[in-house]
Amino acid sequence: MIEITVACEGRTEEAFLEKVLYRPLLERSVLIRPRLITTSRGHVGGALTRQRVLRALRAMLRERENVYVTTFFDLYALPSDFPGRVEHVSHPDPLARATAIEAEFHKTVVQKVRCRPDRFFPHIQPYEFEALLFSDVERIAGIMPEWINFLEPLWKARSGAQSPEHINEGPNTHPSARMKALPGYNKVVHGIAIARQTGLDRIRSECRHFGAWLNRIENLHPIQNKG
Repeated sequence: MIEITVACEGRTEEAFLEKVLYRPLLERSVLIRPRLITTSRGHVGGALTRQRVLRALRAMLRERENVYVTTFFDLYALPSDFPGRVEHVSHPDPLARATAIEAEFHKTVVQKVRCRPDRFFPHIQPYEFEALLFSDVERIAGIMPEWINFLEPLWKARSGAQSPEHINEGPNTHPSARMKALPGYNKVVHGIAIARQTGLDRIRSECRHFGAWLNRIENLHPIQNKG
């Protein structure tokens, strides 16, 4: 069995891992364990900072040497002190930007923690988790009867972008901002329902960066302890 600890940004990402990814990966002998970042005493999730993330990853990587560690963070609104964030902020393509930030992030963590490089592989989701929900817009409109009235603007948002992961990152037009226009939308409850209705195969085919991360997870090999 391959074990992976996934550092999550918030409750939605945690629920997505538990309710959408957990079983398909377990069937491939991959066990994922989501972990939220501690933000203050008694509180977890959200409010990422460089210091909090590095402290949490250091603890996760040092717990057990035969476990992989990855992340599920949003590219949108990453803190300015996040590794690679400033250097690549002007890159026009969000997938290339996320990849470049992941490379800097990986280098920083390996240097700080002094872990084996192969044990840590970060994932930064362009622009955020809700982008995955635009993989099949009709599934969004089908969750609640009254949401059918919002199908046209949802389609416009999707058709105006190269892929769901390219949907605009403006303060009023990033994916979760568009989803908030839906009456009664709850990102954990409805977001996970939409993802399950859409299906993992459709999501990974529409969202190339997410799909590459999932492919990497599916093709991991057990860690052989050295020495």
